[in-house]
Amino acid sequence: MSADAVEDEPQPSPFLAGIEFLTGEDPSAGSFLLVVGIVTCVFVAVFQFALPAPISLLLTGLVLVVAVISFIIGAILDALGYFDAPSGEA
Repeated sequence: MSADAVEDEPQPSPFLAGIEFLTGEDPSAGSFLLVVGIVTCVFVAVFQFALPAPISLLLTGLVLVVAVISFIIGAILDALGYFDAPSGEA
């Protein structure tokens, strides 16, 4: 075989390969969104039950903003086809 045959394989983008530590080796959009939702619920519950009213409302708002940003990032990754891509090992 020549060296050209090896170069014909599609290479994943560095950005999508770099976020593999967040989603695992075989990612799915559902698992990503589920993890974001669970982490959001846990943080909101801890802030609401453990802190006084003004501080808990501020931190809950910040957690919800971060959750919305995470959902948007998940939608962008899904639009780029990251969750549909086959895993590296067959």
